[in-house]
Amino acid sequence: MGHSIAQKIIARAAGRERVGVGEYVNVSPDYTCCQEIYWPIHKRHMQQIGVSRIARPEKVVMVVDHTTTAAMGSPYHRIHRELRDFARQSGLENFFGPGTGLRHLVLTERGFARPGMLVFSDEPNIASIGALGALNVPVSWEVVATLIGDENWVAVPKSARIELKGAFPFGVLVRDLAQVINRDHGNTDRLLQTCVEYAGAISSLSLDDRQSLLACAFHAGADTSVMQVDETALDYVSQRAAGRPYFVFEADPDAQYSFRATYDLQALSPMVTVPPGMNTVVGVEELRGTRVDQATIGSCASNRLDDLRAAAAILKGRRISRHVTMYISPGSREVYAAAAREGLLEIFIDAGATVLAPGCNTCWGYLGVLNDNQVSISTHQFNFQGRNGSRSARVNLAGPYVVAASAVAGSIVDPRPLLAERAESP
Repeated sequence: MGHSIAQKIIARAAGRERVGVGEYVNVSPDYTCCQEIYWPIHKRHMQQIGVSRIARPEKVVMVVDHTTTAAMGSPYHRIHRELRDFARQSGLENFFGPGTGLRHLVLTERGFARPGMLVFSDEPNIASIGALGALNVPVSWEVVATLIGDENWVAVPKSARIELKGAFPFGVLVRDLAQVINRDHGNTDRLLQTCVEYAGAISSLSLDDRQSLLACAFHAGADTSVMQVDETALDYVSQRAAGRPYFVFEADPDAQYSFRATYDLQALSPMVTVPPGMNTVVGVEELRGTRVDQATIGSCASNRLDDLRAAAAILKGRRISRHVTMYISPGSREVYAAAAREGLLEIFIDAGATVLAPGCNTCWGYLGVLNDNQVSISTHQFNFQGRNGSRSARVNLAGPYVVAASAVAGSIVDPRPLLAERAESP
């Protein structure tokens, strides 16, 4: 019986030739990644067991990515200092402070995410590194075990296979595909305890698209996700690996999959996820005319350069509605700088949007808090009650085309007419 990509990556990290689905194996991950939100918990656990140092500092990546500013009244200015002090005392060189960006992008941009790498983290949406053939295993507070022992156990997940075919039609983005997949599977057990392998028309997706799609996999019920790497991914990795090794794995032809599905990209249309559920996804036309008070581009699902380009395609030469507040959070300093060079930041500012420092920012409610009964349209990952402020506020989720077009209109709209206007103008 053949092996999936996930099985091969885990087997390498376990020092074994083969591992079976459902088997518990000890592995030494290539990297352990953590952030400041959970650090007080991790620190407390380390203190309780009498450990103050980590086993392999060179294999730890620590990023301040949720609290890009030490705001008045919050405890994070102290936590930022604690993290810096801990990194210095531990000899941890892979520490990235406020404003660097999200861990997801730090891992890819800095060359940590490479084909065949196994990463333990405290968050499932870091599955985005699977776009480069790396495998994220979310372990929550058990990150501590890996920090102090350089190993941990992992249950070898089942693998599911989603085949993509065709190409996106006009006005449709990868976020629309992600939302449809969440709608179809999030309320079922089809993808529980699985690693989703994407195959098929991968080459039609940019690397930004691939990362966005994989970052949303856990809303469909999956533990993690990965893609077979192609020349595009390998070219990216080779520019950033800095001589560090990597291992390209392909699924065996007879690999076993617990579930299979196929999606025709050409059949998709702009979608919106309606609160408070992550799987209540409807076509944008069903919400047309719904007033919005806030529009937000950001989160690990949609904060890369392609997402900013999509928003700028709508906003260029236009102004957001007077009653709408719009925030835009680039995913990293690299994305921020590239957007500046392309003139995207000027487009956003001229349109009346506020560009924030790279990081999670608005998605988890640290910035851009909503008042009672306000309605937002955003590219965030979550939309449950109270996520972004008042429990009576409503957060609708969509791709950057829909968010930007709705910011201009002042209500939820189909972005395609505005895009068509742009295409038809001389």
